[in-house]
Amino acid sequence: MDRTCPFCQQPVRPQARFCPHCGSLLDARLTQGMPLKGGDYVIERRLTAGGMGSVYLALDRRAFDRRVVIKQMLEYYDAADPEERAAAQQRFEEEGRTLAYLRHPGIPEIYTFFSEHGRYYLVMEHIEGETLEAFVTHLDAQGRTVPRRLLPMEDILRYVIQACRILEYLHVRPRPVVHGDVKPANLIVERQLGYVRLVDFGTATERHDGHSPEATGNDTEAYGTDGYAAPEQYRGNAAPQSDVFGLAATAYHLLTDDDPTAHPFKWPQMAKLPREIALELERCLRTEPEKRSTASQLRQGLEAIATPKRALEAFTFPGGGQIRSVTALPALSDEHWDAARSFLYKGDFQRWLRDINRLDLVVAADEIIGSHENPDAGLEAFLRAVDPGIPRPKVSSAPAKVDLGAVAREAALIRTVTLENTTRGYVQAELSTSEPWLEVKPTRAHLWSGIPVDVHVHVHAEGFPFRSEQSAEVTVQPEGLDPMVIPVTASVSLWREAWRIFQRMLAGALPGAWRTTVAWWRWLNRIGRAIGRPFARHDWLFWLLWLVLSGAAFYLLTIYPQALATVLAYLGTALPPDEVSVHLVRAFVAILGPPTLAVGLWLIALLVVTGAGLLIGGLRGAWRSFFR
Repeated sequence: MDRTCPFCQQPVRPQARFCPHCGSLLDARLTQGMPLKGGDYVIERRLTAGGMGSVYLALDRRAFDRRVVIKQMLEYYDAADPEERAAAQQRFEEEGRTLAYLRHPGIPEIYTFFSEHGRYYLVMEHIEGETLEAFVTHLDAQGRTVPRRLLPMEDILRYVIQACRILEYLHVRPRPVVHGDVKPANLIVERQLGYVRLVDFGTATERHDGHSPEATGNDTEAYGTDGYAAPEQYRGNAAPQSDVFGLAATAYHLLTDDDPTAHPFKWPQMAKLPREIALELERCLRTEPEKRSTASQLRQGLEAIATPKRALEAFTFPGGGQIRSVTALPALSDEHWDAARSFLYKGDFQRWLRDINRLDLVVAADEIIGSHENPDAGLEAFLRAVDPGIPRPKVSSAPAKVDLGAVAREAALIRTVTLENTTRGYVQAELSTSEPWLEVKPTRAHLWSGIPVDVHVHVHAEGFPFRSEQSAEVTVQPEGLDPMVIPVTASVSLWREAWRIFQRMLAGALPGAWRTTVAWWRWLNRIGRAIGRPFARHDWLFWLLWLVLSGAAFYLLTIYPQALATVLAYLGTALPPDEVSVHLVRAFVAILGPPTLAVGLWLIALLVVTGAGLLIGGLRGAWRSFFR
């Protein structure tokens, strides 16, 4: 069955190598010994093959059989669509054009661009050496697992530093170039000199006046390689910091042999690296591009680590922790906050920064000390000057909302809210309220990482209307951060208000009742003493009164025998049958009657005074409670 030419859509024979209609080469694969461009180049072997193009090693017959690399554009586009073909050709040419004006020892030189038999080719410098992929576990062309070859950490750092210099050159150009696919397979270690060279600019982009990049590669692959591509590349927003992300992921892969393509954006082996190196890489692997290190900053940090260490360049923290670059300064300062604050305001940091030639940070430290009276705020500002990408303090509250529910109209309802800085560092927060009936104390909170601070929310509910929900807000404004709002709600309950009023009345009535009763007791006691004073002076008056009262009682009981029967019945007995016994009982009752009557009258008076005092005093106290 005939097949169709992908270039002119005309039918061709199955075994044909060229289209008889347009002359295009039908078989994309180049074989050993195949000539190109009229015999100027002869293919030796294929080096790599990708979705956008194949790379071949060839001989340049015009330059004494010099070895060159020829990149062939493949049909990754819809060959039946002329517009897609033209766009693919333009992107391929743009890759060559980008390389054409780049002049750096770490970037391969381009020799020429040509088309033949409907296909397009780039001829570039051949670099003798092997890629950094040889030093990590990887799959070969046949899909077999190749174990890593161990590379000393010093060599890894040296290669990464060299790659940083290449990226610095690309990123500081008037029209910055973003490589877009920095990974071990695209970094070749030159065999003779041992220098790193960055290859494969198929996904490179140029940024024009700071605007969105202009792609030179296939849109579907322009984001680079999973695991090495930064988050913004997936959104089509490649930036110079994207290359720094890819280089940091490459360094992580070389140092740990943990392939980031297996778990993009996760670095589980980072904690096993030396702390200073891990901190440098973490700064470059941040999600937000603007918070990452530049290639220059990464190079400076790694050079400080890789350079032979001098005692003068080491700064020692409590516990023996030492740093030789500013990258680790924020982390150790967070761990030893009090000591770091003292180091800054006593000038220790500034002396060390002069030793390592970071005069820019010396100037920044002096300006911060002059403008911050609060040493904690000054240290936080200094650490942010050292690394603008460090996490900002984050304030949380517990509870997040204060709901008092149904309340009574009390003068002050108090609830406690706990504020905490849940990330790192220090922040000072100002607290304010949105309503006059809401008050917060204190109005300023100093929040160190991991140290909770209690603030008291006072609700003055005495002016609340019945059954109407009141709402307000406590605003926590951390310095330099977005405000946090704590809602406060409450409503007046009729039953709770009635119970509050009753409690207030009771609180006023009890003291008033007690005071009145005590006063009346004293009055009754004075009356009793006044009555008993003559009897205390003259004992015979007491016996005379008793005799008179007993005689009167005996006479009355004789005149009214029924009264005696009533008294005896009350005592649970009956009149004796004989007259003598009746007279004896009458005499006994007459003798005991007066003191019994006196005691009874005294008890009645005491009870009346007590009851009246409690009642009248309680009413007076309750009434006065409403006017306090």
